[in-house]
Amino acid sequence: MTLATLYTPYIPLLQEFGIQDPQSIAQYWQQPHRFYHNENHLLQLIQDIEQIKKSQNINESDAKALLMTAFFHDLIYDPTRQDNEEASADAFEQMTQPHALKSTIKQMILDTKYHQTQNPLSQQFCDLDMRIVTHSDYNTLLEWEEKIFKEYQYIDYTYYKVARINILRKIAEQYPQNSTNLHNLIAYVEKFRPKIGIYAGSFNPFHYGHLNILEKAEKIFDKVIVARGINPNKEDINTQHLQTQVLKYRQAENFIGFLTEYIKTKETYADITLIRGLRNGDDLDYEVNQLRFMEEMKDPLNVIFIVCDKQYEHISSSAIKNLEKIDKNFSKKYVPE
Repeated sequence: MTLATLYTPYIPLLQEFGIQDPQSIAQYWQQPHRFYHNENHLLQLIQDIEQIKKSQNINESDAKALLMTAFFHDLIYDPTRQDNEEASADAFEQMTQPHALKSTIKQMILDTKYHQTQNPLSQQFCDLDMRIVTHSDYNTLLEWEEKIFKEYQYIDYTYYKVARINILRKIAEQYPQNSTNLHNLIAYVEKFRPKIGIYAGSFNPFHYGHLNILEKAEKIFDKVIVARGINPNKEDINTQHLQTQVLKYRQAENFIGFLTEYIKTKETYADITLIRGLRNGDDLDYEVNQLRFMEEMKDPLNVIFIVCDKQYEHISSSAIKNLEKIDKNFSKKYVPE
């Protein structure tokens, strides 16, 4: 079984529960902010359940319950929320028709929140869900950690590191059978210094040209912070945090004062590089001139220039604002919703 054939063998099972189109489930698992809790995780669970069906004597009803729990247990996954399991259980309730196994499956979904189970079948699923920490070697755990880190990009790394180490220590205590590999992972997180880029600007508004630079930067760095500089001398000052949906799962914050001082606040646990976006040669001349001032304020200062794609080189925040004075809807073409 591969990702391409993940849902096909289970269309009759899904239809039994009233789900006619597997895409109604797939669209959740394919969301771009998922790096671990995605279809690869679902595929692994399905394969493990199929292996159990072959090697153990479980009845058809239990097999159906395990499979439907797999499809729905992380259907709703938003790392900024604390109620994903409850939301997934509610989604299962709403998306499926009455069935003899419905209440059992809903409870199994809820049990994955703390892995405190109500029955042996639920415990069996939770064991499968946690195989990544109970049976993985160090390299696999390292890949897992990198994906979890990507899912929590919106949290400042200073806080993420402390919280993550505490969580991993609790996991190591709870699952001593793999404590050696887990403690090695903890040691890695304790020493790891991610390469973080700071993409700074006024972003008033944050447009597709900015997003183009950001996406390019994210292919280079472990993480990118979108830092909005607040200039109190500007009449159109906007001190509100950036609200655009494309930044929901990214760290975006305001700063006041010198950019170099802001950079220093992020250097305790990470290696920081300043990202400057360019549209053309005029931008480069301006940025190099500003860079000389910043180099006098902070030494060393790591800087990278990233050029936007050609279709975005004419877009600027000031042009959008000026044209909006004529047509208030003008920005919709150039600003991500």
